[in-house]
Amino acid sequence: MNLTLIFQISVYCLIALSSFMFMLAEGGLFPQLLTIPLGLITLFFTDRWHKFSLSPLWANILGLVAFLIVCREFVANIEGRLLAGAHFLVYLTWIILLQKKGDTQYWWLFALGFLQIAVGAVLTESGYYGILLVIYLFLAFWSLTVFSIYRTDKTFASQSEESLPPLPRTTVATSIASPFHRPSQVQDGIQSDQSRKWITAEFIWSSIGCSISALIISMCFFLLIPRLWVNRSFFNNETLEAEKQPLVGFAEKVQLGEMGEILESSERVMEVTIYDNQTDEAVPVMDFVRKYGMEEPLFRGAVLSTYENGSWSRFRRHTQYGLPNSRELEKYGIKDLYRQEIVMESIGTNVLFVLQPVVGMDMTGKTENFFNEDTLEIRQTDPPEMDGNTRYTVYTAKKLDENYLMNNLDLENEYLQLPERDLRRLIKYTQQLIASHPELKTDEAKAKFLESHLRDSGEFSYTLNMSIVDPEIDPVEDFLFNRKAGHCEYYASSLALMLRAIKIPTRVISGFKGGDTSYLSNRFEVQQRYAHSWVEAFVNGHWETLDATPSLERAEMVAQSAASLSSWKGVSKFFSQFWTDYVIGVSFQRQKAAFYDPLLQAGKKIGKRLLDIRTTTVAMFQSVKKFLSSPRRWFSWEGAAAVFIIAGLFFGLKWLGQVLIRFFRKLFAQDQDQANKMRSAQIAFYERFQKLLARKGMIRKQAETQQEFSRHVKTDLKRELTQAHLDDYPDEIARLYYQVRYGDHPLEPDQSHDVDQKLTALETILTEQEKAAVKQ
Repeated sequence: MNLTLIFQISVYCLIALSSFMFMLAEGGLFPQLLTIPLGLITLFFTDRWHKFSLSPLWANILGLVAFLIVCREFVANIEGRLLAGAHFLVYLTWIILLQKKGDTQYWWLFALGFLQIAVGAVLTESGYYGILLVIYLFLAFWSLTVFSIYRTDKTFASQSEESLPPLPRTTVATSIASPFHRPSQVQDGIQSDQSRKWITAEFIWSSIGCSISALIISMCFFLLIPRLWVNRSFFNNETLEAEKQPLVGFAEKVQLGEMGEILESSERVMEVTIYDNQTDEAVPVMDFVRKYGMEEPLFRGAVLSTYENGSWSRFRRHTQYGLPNSRELEKYGIKDLYRQEIVMESIGTNVLFVLQPVVGMDMTGKTENFFNEDTLEIRQTDPPEMDGNTRYTVYTAKKLDENYLMNNLDLENEYLQLPERDLRRLIKYTQQLIASHPELKTDEAKAKFLESHLRDSGEFSYTLNMSIVDPEIDPVEDFLFNRKAGHCEYYASSLALMLRAIKIPTRVISGFKGGDTSYLSNRFEVQQRYAHSWVEAFVNGHWETLDATPSLERAEMVAQSAASLSSWKGVSKFFSQFWTDYVIGVSFQRQKAAFYDPLLQAGKKIGKRLLDIRTTTVAMFQSVKKFLSSPRRWFSWEGAAAVFIIAGLFFGLKWLGQVLIRFFRKLFAQDQDQANKMRSAQIAFYERFQKLLARKGMIRKQAETQQEFSRHVKTDLKRELTQAHLDDYPDEIARLYYQVRYGDHPLEPDQSHDVDQKLTALETILTEQEKAAVKQ
């Protein structure tokens, strides 16, 4: 395969990839799909076989037609106008593909393909597009590199025919083994050697290495340059309001039988990191939860108190004040705190989810919090748009009594409301169940008993199936007496209504239960599949948390919906999340939280540890060991820092090595000069060889290599070399010259003696021929 064909195939592969990526981003087949077969056709019929091509006149006419077509598409919203411009790029690509190509046309193909990639990046947030971008980088780097040597080869070939005069001796016709081989000549500082190829393994690996280096350097710049541009919603002509976004998993208004499979979505809701506010040391979420008496993290959200026709809704009561911020807490003398740093994605609600208990809150941005002291429900004034997020910090006092506690019962009738006409069977069943256990004396004991009855009796099971056996009765009664299987909303609703049947105030809490540590950010991540509902009952002067959902069955269901990295679904989700979080959705706030702040904290810790060398050394080795044994930390700020440190050490050592090399070269300059003199003396054998041949009129030209010159010598002096028994000796002389001149390997004494003898023998033969010629 020759160089031109390799270059043309590289260009058309690049064009096909850019068209495929644009097609993937837009979600349609036309017109991008036609680029791929058209490129294949023009590769052979236009570029290889020269069967047809567009003239400049027809190219201009088709360009005008394409412009008119685009003008029709341009009358639309901003996305339609963007697509119209992108389709114009596709049409121009078709026109250039059909033309006879020179350097200018190839540059246009590169530029048009790149512009299609840029438009596709605006249209999609798919992680697959990010993977294809990396492939495009490698292919583009390869194509441009091959284009460079293609232009060099073409320039050399066009000049070499008229730059060199014919040789004054017999030229040997030799067959060229490969189309890459070229006669070795020098033009404008460029040398083409017949014994070398343009495309070699060394060239391929160098191109790959440069592409990897470019990728790493660009990633470093991308991660560290602050993101201060406008949000992507700037390009949306029809921005949806947050409250109109469809919800998956969490809902403020629970409608039994219409919730859907709420635990199947793996979309992220929030990321949570907990710190000791005094020391800035990270506190594991599970440790924090256990400290305050919970078995699993319960992120409290909406408080629902009104039940009617299978639907729970909240009692709307306006609150005019927010939680104290950090400055106010300091004024109140509350300093011993835990700090929950939460980043919540927009999921169509103004509810803020927190781990109880709380004592204060700081909000980031223009939004503010407002707090209901009766229900301890927290909301924000200005929820973000559909592609935004909310950042807030929740403070929890280490002393429990300094927090807002759930011990206030206001509007008791609201929490005892019960549609008795619709729930007669439930009320009767509950009262009979409690009456059959006279040992239950307190409200707390009765509440715990009903919770255990629903969760542990084995009579009820957990399922995501929303089927209804009897639509004529209340969904809760259908669950208790017919299906006896349902998800958390049914268990929470049943427990809340059964407790109200025995005059215990209750409310349903809609939020999230559980979570996992993210592989990317190493933070505690809560996804939609952890959406959950539970009950709070007012017993013994406070609100007691009760959860009647079978925990084991729910945990199994949640685990089944998780995407493991060992599966293609998990790997796909991992890359999609990485692309969304750290490429498309990266903002200055995310950079600050993910890179700048951790690096600043790490710098402070390093500064303290440097005071003790021994402690620093031990801690450093322990940190490296933990880092290498935890792959999820490779994709965090620590991984980025490790890349910088390794790259810095590599280039630092390289620079130090170069400095040492220069130092030792100067130090041993005298010995080097002496060695050069010896080398020059040893290369004198080749000068002697050339002088002998000059006597026969054979002079090596400047553009001719020693190896090529030896081939001509073997042909023109074949008879003389045979008489001296030196048939292949010119090749040996060239090899020894390369060894001494470029290999820095001086001749051994026996080699020098052998060269001298054979040159003397050649000189004798040539002298005898000269004498014989004179006599004649």
